[in-house]
Amino acid sequence: MIITVLQRKGNNVLVCFDDGEFITIDYRTVLDSGLRKNDSIDQKKIEWLINENDFLKAKDSAFRFLGRRHHSSSELRTKLITKKYSKEIIEKVLIDLKDKNYLDDEQFAIAYIEERAVKKKVGVNKLKAELFKKGIDRKIVDEVVKNVDSELSYEQALSLAKKKSTFLKQKKIDRKKLRSKIFSFLSSRGFESDIIMKVLNELEPDEE
Repeated sequence: MIITVLQRKGNNVLVCFDDGEFITIDYRTVLDSGLRKNDSIDQKKIEWLINENDFLKAKDSAFRFLGRRHHSSSELRTKLITKKYSKEIIEKVLIDLKDKNYLDDEQFAIAYIEERAVKKKVGVNKLKAELFKKGIDRKIVDEVVKNVDSELSYEQALSLAKKKSTFLKQKKIDRKKLRSKIFSFLSSRGFESDIIMKVLNELEPDEE
């Protein structure tokens, strides 16, 4: 087939052929492939152009998602699926982003823990569950949670327990029930049992 028309429309180019068929591809794809009017190309080359165009568009979408916040590989894959890109194109994009260090599940997990553990006072158990839900590999999760400062976790749990205790005391709850509620509360925040028990044992009597 012979290219009869190359007409740019915004960021895209309309490519028309002498048999009446046409395709619309990204301007960057045209530049990268060196297409010119009167070039002769076969069906295989057309399919390659469409594939490269889809790859470029999918990578653009990926960068838009990454520009808003960090994503795990699994999260980004799911979002690209919603954009109706093919499985092959999505995996190609993910590999490309990983190779260029735009996508790194370990770094994502480290940053996530920093945000959730330090700033939001979330315990290790909940952090693990959240990272698993985001598709982070168990080996990575087990490794990065080792970096959570156990002393900081204790201090955060104690701070939360004191606030919870103050609130519960207003309801005239007896000591045993109060301890049970604080245990459940801290457990729901993801703190480990040994930290919770340490907190309960070190709360001042008047705070219980």
